Amino acid sequence: KTIVIEGKKKDINGVCTKKDGDCKSTDIYDSRYNDMKTSMYLLGNAFRYNQTKAPDNLPTVKAAKAFFKQMNLFERKVLKNPKTNDQEAKVIYAKALDLLDEYLDLVELPPTESGHYDQEFSTLVGETSRIT
Repeated sequence: KTIVIEGKKKDINGVCTKKDGDCKSTDIYDSRYNDMKTSMYLLGNAFRYNQTKAPDNLPTVKAAKAFFKQMNLFERKVLKNPKTNDQEAKVIYAKALDLLDEYLDLVELPPTESGHYDQEFSTLVGETSRIT
């Protein structure tokens, strides 16, 4: 589900102070998938041994990016040309799950088949920090 956060107005007391005269507000679109991507990238970065190595060269970050790339391919496939029982989309999704399992293994989390991710959990901030 995509969350839309209304953009704040850029004027001050009704007067536009921007040099270009553009005081229109822009909405921010966010989703849990975007949160997941950010979290995966940050967690992948946490598994560094050498601070001189670029983050994108880390195996964990490479695995996360491979998963994102596959999910973007899946998203384009199902949104551009939605079909019932699309075999190609199923193959792309299965590949994405395999890539996610590779990432989870690298960051020492349970695989997708473990049952940990099938449980209901609260998304309220501070309620609990565990997925148990």
